[in-house]
Amino acid sequence: MKRHIYNRYISNPFSRTLKAFLLLLFLAGWGQAAAQWNTDRIMTIGRNALYFEDYVLSIQYFNRVISVKPYLAEPYMYRGMAKAQLGDYRGADNDCTEAITRNPFIPQAYYTRGFARRKLGYYQEAVDDFTKALEFSPNSGFLLLNRMDAQAAMEHYEDAMADLDEYMRLNPKITELNYEKGQLQLALKDTVGAVATFDRFVETDKKNSLAWSARALLRLQLDDLDGALSDYNEAIRLKSTYVGDYINRGIVNVQKNNYRQALADYNRAIELDPDNTLAYYNRALLRANLGDSNNALDDLDKVIAQDSAYMEARLRRASLRYELGDYDGSIADYSIILSAHPDFIPAYMGIAYAQKDKGNDTEAQRYAQMAMDVEEKLKNRREESKEEEIVADNQIADQGQQSTSSRRIEMFNRFTAQNMERAEQESKYSDVTRGAVQNHYTDLVSERNFVLSFYAKDDELRRTNHYHPLIELYNKEKKLSSVLKITNNEIPLTEELVEMHFQAIDNISSQLTAETDDADVFFNRAMEFSLVQDFASAINDLNKAIMLRPDFTLAYFARANIRNKQIEYDNNNEDEQTDPDSSGKGESRYNFDAEMIMRDYDRVISLAPDFQYAYFNKANVLATLKDFRSAVSLYTKAIELDPGFAEAYYNRGLVYLFTGDDDKGIRDLSKAGELGMYKVYNLIQRFNQ
Repeated sequence: MKRHIYNRYISNPFSRTLKAFLLLLFLAGWGQAAAQWNTDRIMTIGRNALYFEDYVLSIQYFNRVISVKPYLAEPYMYRGMAKAQLGDYRGADNDCTEAITRNPFIPQAYYTRGFARRKLGYYQEAVDDFTKALEFSPNSGFLLLNRMDAQAAMEHYEDAMADLDEYMRLNPKITELNYEKGQLQLALKDTVGAVATFDRFVETDKKNSLAWSARALLRLQLDDLDGALSDYNEAIRLKSTYVGDYINRGIVNVQKNNYRQALADYNRAIELDPDNTLAYYNRALLRANLGDSNNALDDLDKVIAQDSAYMEARLRRASLRYELGDYDGSIADYSIILSAHPDFIPAYMGIAYAQKDKGNDTEAQRYAQMAMDVEEKLKNRREESKEEEIVADNQIADQGQQSTSSRRIEMFNRFTAQNMERAEQESKYSDVTRGAVQNHYTDLVSERNFVLSFYAKDDELRRTNHYHPLIELYNKEKKLSSVLKITNNEIPLTEELVEMHFQAIDNISSQLTAETDDADVFFNRAMEFSLVQDFASAINDLNKAIMLRPDFTLAYFARANIRNKQIEYDNNNEDEQTDPDSSGKGESRYNFDAEMIMRDYDRVISLAPDFQYAYFNKANVLATLKDFRSAVSLYTKAIELDPGFAEAYYNRGLVYLFTGDDDKGIRDLSKAGELGMYKVYNLIQRFNQ
């Protein structure tokens, strides 16, 4: 069977002169200190922007530092990280090289450059960089995984296995590493070892669909149909939504003559991935074998429309077209096959038969003779090029599910040196959209806090804007630079917007004096600071606004949100280690710092009891702290205030699912979908299986 891989400032003149001179000296010294402080502040704000995926903005900050202090290594490194996030891997490579030139003892620069070089296909150079980074951080699992992947890409499987063995030694409780080991053993032709590894994976992690799926694929490749079917059944029972599991179970069912179940499997695969050519191809073969030729032809049309070079599908379509009397279509397909494979005898014979049935005996004879000539040529060669082999047979999803560690290799952390575990989980669900909710609560509660901003991304499906009279009344006073909005879908700033908001900050600052007692001016500048990710300055201005106006509801709300962002950033960036495996300190600090945030939300609620977003945001904080009962109560209050609050239904539904109340959870997700959050239907499908 042919295998196909599926796959962020006194009085006499002298005295005045002396004092002016002394003042000049003082100001010169102060200016140097201020410049140092300013570049440090700009670096911090740039890293804020980088962490919160505002990559264009972060590059602008790092550019400013580089223009003032081009001898520093860090701004080049961080700019390289931002460029890598934007897909500019060559730019990332160049910036990290500049950083290393200035400071060869900065491990994050080697890691970032290694990542960029791996993406560019410079695998040996990537290995060298990861090796250098490992000198600084020898127990970095993430570096080991990246080097392992680069080694495997060069087919240095033994070196890759050495890295994996070391990773497994450092992380003995990560059962999914058995998947990686089994894959490397297969690459090393150690089938016996791979069988033992996948058996161990199943035994140690029976509730992980990946384990059953991995062993099922191996059993299928070894033609153990009963074992493969049993394992695929278990993987799917565990709510696998990996499309390859359904495709491959369909193939097993075909070979066991379970045609109805096979068709159901292919249909399910297409539901999960409507653009999956392999699913359409295999379904076409099954339909054709069952005599459903027209529907089989429709499936093959879809396959070829998506992949015109899919010769197996074109060969099968040529045959079907001939059977259905579409001789010209059949000839067209065979001719395309011959243009790619001029020694493919069945195509010559196919054209010959089609021409004969059209009544073109001369052309039929000519193509039959061409077939004989090619056969004679191949016989003289005594071998047939593998390149000419086209087999219209079922094709398995040969790659299998992708493990967490594979996904984490593919994921470039939003802030390279920090919070890799969290980034790995986010990429898992954005790419694969599978997993048990109870194990991945934070990933699935993807509806973030609502914040005040001048920008909000439109929701094309729901076509609704979030609203509260408090915000509308404040906007009518026209005290801000722009119209204030509330959103949980912020947009990254373009370079032009970045410059515009820098200018706005300068303009507001020039108007401020020590006697300024206008809370709205400080609130306005705080909003501007928050847009350019300068959280510390924003909080300082909000503190002043609240001091001047103790009942300033929106200022409390904004301060809570900005503090939450600042704490999130700080907790995930405390130690600049290449492999941040310890998250306990950050979690405990968040538990402590959350109290300040909660006080501000409570103050908002006391001043504006109908402000649903304060309840929602507070519920999110409580969910993060695992106080699920209180979180549900607050989501419920938000829904009572705003029955169309889809995000509150969604987040409450996920809390219900996490705590085992599936009926209420599905009901809430359904309501969120009814209110326009279409993404919930994928989740509902998974939990209803």
